[in-house]
Amino acid sequence: MSFEYAILESPMGVENYVATFRLVPVTETDHTFAEWTAEFDAAEEREDGLVQQIGRNVFAAGLAALKARFSR
Repeated sequence: MSFEYAILESPMGVENYVATFRLVPVTETDHTFAEWTAEFDAAEEREDGLVQQIGRNVFAAGLAALKARFSR
């Protein structure tokens, strides 16, 4: 299962933001592998900070919340 989304307007200072969220069953262990990626344009001097911010505050936090909600 997967979905893709775009952020059209954001106060983060990113443009052309498109992200993909993908879930893949790991049948041998009855787990699920989650992958969340994004591509975006940003001012070069802000790019590294935005990658860290989005990775930590959006992706890691979102995946942790999903794990807490759906873990057995």
